[in-house]
Amino acid sequence: MYKFAIERPITTLMLFLSLIFFGFMSFSKMNTVLFPKVDFPIITVQTNYYGADPATIESKVTEKIEEAVSSISGLDKMSSVSSEDVSVVTLIFDIEVDITEAANDVRDKISALSLDSAIEKPIVSKLDIGAAPVLSLFIASSSVKPSQLMIDVDEKIKPMIERLKGVGNIKTIGYQDREIRIYPDPFALRKYGITTLDLEKLIQASNVKISGGKLVAEKEQTIVNIRANAMSIESLENFEILQGVKLKDIAKIKDGIEDAKSISTLNGERGVILQIQKLSDANTLNVINRIKGVIPDIEKRIGSDYKLQYFNDTSNFINSSLEHVLFDLIYGGILAIIIVFFFLRNFTATLVSAVAIPTSIIGTFFLMDLFGYDLNKVSMLGLTLAIGIFIDDAIVVIENIYKKMEKGLNKVEASIEGTREIAFSILAISAMLLSVFIPVSMMSSIVGQFFNAFAFTVAIGIFISYFVAVMLIPTLSARVLKKGESKFYHMTEPIFVAIDKSYVKIVGLTIKYAKTTILLAFLTLIGSFSMVGMIGMDFVPKEDKSEIEVTLKAPIGVSLEEMGRRSEAIAQKIKENPYVEYTALTVAYNNTQDAHKAQIYVKLMDVSKRTTTQEQIIQTLRESLKDFKGFERIAVADIPNIKGAGANAPFVMVLQGSDLDELQVVAKKIQERMGKNKGIVEIADNYETGKPELSVEIKREDAANLGVSVQEISSIISTILSSERAVSQFEENGKQYDITMRFSDEYRKSVEDLKRLEVKTANGDFVALEGLVNFENSTGPASINHYNRQRQISIEANLAGVPLGEAVSTALKGIEKDLGDNIKYSFLGMAEEMGKMGKDFSLAFGLAFLMMFIILAALYESLLQPLIIMVALPLSFIGVLLALILAGKNFNLFTMMGIILLMGMVGKNAVLLVDFANQQLKKGLSVTEALVLAGEKRLRPILMTTFAMVFAMLPLVFMKGAGYESNSPMATAVVGGLISSMLLTLLIVPAIYKFLSPLDIWMRKFYDLNFMKESP
Repeated sequence: MYKFAIERPITTLMLFLSLIFFGFMSFSKMNTVLFPKVDFPIITVQTNYYGADPATIESKVTEKIEEAVSSISGLDKMSSVSSEDVSVVTLIFDIEVDITEAANDVRDKISALSLDSAIEKPIVSKLDIGAAPVLSLFIASSSVKPSQLMIDVDEKIKPMIERLKGVGNIKTIGYQDREIRIYPDPFALRKYGITTLDLEKLIQASNVKISGGKLVAEKEQTIVNIRANAMSIESLENFEILQGVKLKDIAKIKDGIEDAKSISTLNGERGVILQIQKLSDANTLNVINRIKGVIPDIEKRIGSDYKLQYFNDTSNFINSSLEHVLFDLIYGGILAIIIVFFFLRNFTATLVSAVAIPTSIIGTFFLMDLFGYDLNKVSMLGLTLAIGIFIDDAIVVIENIYKKMEKGLNKVEASIEGTREIAFSILAISAMLLSVFIPVSMMSSIVGQFFNAFAFTVAIGIFISYFVAVMLIPTLSARVLKKGESKFYHMTEPIFVAIDKSYVKIVGLTIKYAKTTILLAFLTLIGSFSMVGMIGMDFVPKEDKSEIEVTLKAPIGVSLEEMGRRSEAIAQKIKENPYVEYTALTVAYNNTQDAHKAQIYVKLMDVSKRTTTQEQIIQTLRESLKDFKGFERIAVADIPNIKGAGANAPFVMVLQGSDLDELQVVAKKIQERMGKNKGIVEIADNYETGKPELSVEIKREDAANLGVSVQEISSIISTILSSERAVSQFEENGKQYDITMRFSDEYRKSVEDLKRLEVKTANGDFVALEGLVNFENSTGPASINHYNRQRQISIEANLAGVPLGEAVSTALKGIEKDLGDNIKYSFLGMAEEMGKMGKDFSLAFGLAFLMMFIILAALYESLLQPLIIMVALPLSFIGVLLALILAGKNFNLFTMMGIILLMGMVGKNAVLLVDFANQQLKKGLSVTEALVLAGEKRLRPILMTTFAMVFAMLPLVFMKGAGYESNSPMATAVVGGLISSMLLTLLIVPAIYKFLSPLDIWMRKFYDLNFMKESP
C-alpha cells in the first residue's frame, strides 16, 4: 500500500484531496445539534371528562386506557395523571421503536375502547407534552381588547407557526378562547316556569344547522341546508324561547372569552405565551431558525398594536457551545503541532506530520454525513480528543523515516524502508483503538446514543488517519522531507540525550528487579482504588446556560388570580438580582392546569458578562426566597439538558403500590432521611391531598316521590356552576365557538346559593334543592398518579453541591426496611440513566478489553504479549482518579466516554515498545538487551505522541465558556490517564515483558512453528 502511494503520488494526492473536498461540503450542510438524538418515542393520550373528580377519571378513563395500550410491542414504561376533568397517559417506548408505528398502534387500541358518552374522544399525540420548549413567544397589547388579542393569537399567529416544518405541539398559556356566555336570571326562570335544563334544551332546539338532503332533477341536483342557527349575537338574543318570551328577556348574553385557566406574564406584563415544542425527530436549530424567520411576517399581518418577543431560545447555547468546541479543536491542533516541532526540530518533518490533523478531521465529516450522523457537541469533542491520535501515527512514521535518512538512505528509500518497518505497529495501534469501540455499538438507551455518536466519529477518524499515515505521509516524505539540523536542534539535543541516558539507566534497573517493580506497580494500583470513593457520580454535569427555573407550589384551593398575584411578587423579588435580565411567569402551566402551581423562567446575563456562576446565583435566590409566605414549596434550579417524560428534576424516585396512604408514609420516611443531607434541597413529593370539595348527596327517595330524576338534579347543578361544557355552537366566518351557560358569579358564591336553587317536580311545581340533597364539606386528592399501571408517589429533589450518586445512595440507605412487601421503587430521568450508564459502561469496558485481547493476540500470534500491552489500561486509571480528585470533577457520562477512548490510546506506547523489542529478538539480541534498546529508541516517539495528545486536550481542560462543565471533566480524565500511563508504561511494561518472556517462549512451543521446529 505504501509502495503504491509512493510510486503514484498524483493518484494518492487526488484521493486525499477528494476526501477533503467532500468533507468541506458535508461540514457546510450537516445538521447541527447540541447532543445526539436522544429523544425516546413518546406518545401521550389526553382525555377530557368535564365535571369528573380525579377518582372518577382514574376508574372510568385512565385505567381503561392503560389496560388497552399496555400490550403494545416495544412499550418501555407508562405513567399517567388523573386530575379534575382530565386524564393524561404518557407512553414511553424503546428508543429503537418507530414513533409513527407506535402512534398508529395506540390509536388502534384507543378506537376499540368503549367510554361513557360524556367522555370526550381521547387525543393521541406523537410527542411529550411535558417536554421542554425549544422557543417561547410572548404576545401582548395595551391597545387591543383581550378578546381580539385571543382571536388573533388563535387565527393568525399560531397557525403560521404550526405549519412550519419540524414544529410539534404549541402549548398556549394565558390564552382564553372566544366564548358566547349565557347568564340566566334565576328570578326570570322562576317567573316563566322553566329550569336551566329546560332552557338548555330550548336553546339547542332553536339553534340548528343541519343538512336537509338534496333535490334531484333529471340533469342536476341541489344540496338543501337547513339554517336555523344564530347568525349573530343579536339573533341569538332574539331566540323565542317561549311564546312571546325571547332569550334576552330571561338571560344576559355576552360575547367574550372563557374564564382564565392559566396566566402568563413577561416582566410583569400580562399576555399570552406560546411554548413551542419540536417533533422528536426534528433538528432543533432548523426549527428555531424557521420560527424566527416567520416572526417578521407575523408582525406585518397583525399590525403594530401588538408586542411580540421570543425568549427561552435554546439555539443560543447550542451555537455557543459548538463554537467553543470548534475553537478548542483548532487551538488543540495548533498546540499538538507545536509539541511535534519541539521534539522533531525539523520544519518540513513537522509540516508533513501536521497534514494528518486536517485531513483526518475533514475526511471524518464526509463519512459522518454519508452514514447519516449529525454534527454535535459529542462528535466534536471526540474529534478534539482524537487530535493526538490522528497525528500520532504520522509522527511515528515520519520519525522512523527520518532515522533511515540519518543512516544514509535517500528520501524515497527511507520512506519505503521506514514505513515498512513501522507499518505493523501502526496497524496494531489502529486495530487496538478500533476494537475499543466495537462494544459501544451494542449499547442502547440515552447512554448508547451518546456513546455511539462519540465512538463512530473517533473510529472513522482513526480509520482515515491510518491511511494518511501509511499512504499520504510516506508520499509527501519521499518528495519534501529534508535532512538537516538547525541551531535549535543542536541547542536542545543534549537535553534529549540526557533524558535518553537517564531513562536507559532507570529501565535497566526495573528490568533487573522485574519482580519488585511489578509488585510495587500492583500495590500502587490496588491502593489507587481507595480513591474511587472520593469521586462523586453524576449523569451529566450542570452547565451554565444563563437561565434558571423557579417552580412554585401554593396550598391547594388558592384561586388562579391570587396565585398570579403571589407569583408575580416572587418574580419581582427575583428581578432585584443584578444578574437577572428578565422573568417570564406562567401560572397553571402544567398539563392539568393546576391553579396552585406556577413556574418562573429567569434569564441571566451571559456567562461572559458576569463573574458570578449560575450555581451561585441559584443559591442566592434560594436564600432570598425561602421565607416568602403563601407557598408550600419554592424550588430554584437550573434547566436540565434532558427534560420531559415526567422527570424534570435531577433526582426523581417513584414508589409504587396500591394504597396511597402506605405510599405516603414511606415517602415521608425517605424525604426525612434525604433532608438530613444539606446538599439535597427542595425535597417534595407529588401526592397532593386536601383539595376543598363539596360533596352533594341526593336524597333518592325524596326526589323519586316528587318525580325528580337524579340525572336532572345533577345536570342542573352542573349547568348552573360550570361553563366547561358547551350547550350549543355559534358560527361566524366559518369558525365555531362554544355557547356556554351558567349563573353569574353573584349566584354561585356559597352553599347557600346552591340550597336556593329550584327544580321542577313531575306536576310542574318548583321545590328548593335544599330538601332533596345533603351537602358535606370534605377534601380529596388533587390528582392520582400511576406508574406502570400502579398508583405511585414520586419524590423529587434538587441538588446543591452534591453529586447525584450521593442523593441516590442517601435515598436507598435502609430502604428495604421502609418498603415492606407491597411497595417497590424505581428511578426516573437522570437518576435512572445514571444507573444504566454504570451497567453499560462496565459491560462495554469488559467487552472492549476482550476485543483488544483477541485482536492483539491475532496480530502478535501470542497469548501473553497482548496481556503485556494491555497492562497499560489499569495503570491509566491511577492518573484518571488523581486528575479528577485534584480538579474536583465527578464521574459522569462525558468522563466515561473519555475513559473508553483512553483505553485504546494508552496501549499504543506498549505496542511501540513490544513491537521493537520483538524485532530485536529476531536479530539475536537477548531479552534484556532488546528491551533496553526498545526503550532507548522508542522513548522520544512515546514522549512526543503522548505530549501531543495531552496538549491537544488542554484547551478543553482549561478554556471557559458555554459547555465547559461537560468538556473539562472528559478531557481532565483523559489527560490524567495519558500521563500516568506513559510514565508507568515506560517502566512497568519492560519489567513484565522480562518476567513473562520465559513463559511466552514455553507456550509458543505448542503452537508457533518456528519454536516447534527447535523443540526436540
